[in-house]
Amino acid sequence: MKNGHRDVQGSWAELLEHVKTEGKRDASVQRYKGLGEMNAEQLAETTMNPEKRTLLAVRLEDAVESEEIFSTLMGENVESRRRFIEENALEVKNLDV
Repeated sequence: MKNGHRDVQGSWAELLEHVKTEGKRDASVQRYKGLGEMNAEQLAETTMNPEKRTLLAVRLEDAVESEEIFSTLMGENVESRRRFIEENALEVKNLDV
């Protein structure tokens, strides 16, 4: 219900589209392949701003686990890929679709 008005959607597909549209309202999404595509002001506001920047320490163990995940998701074994997705779907963050 929004402002005393209730929207009714005719199907799950319409509901999904409505939720996506409402979720994007007043939002701006920009994607860049690399930092070279950003102008100086955008870099200053995002990547170069210490208050918004996150640094992660990467260990050798992380590389080994990453390789295993990559091989599972990009490999030939469909069953292991499906199992991985089912087991981890609810933990996804920052999904780029």
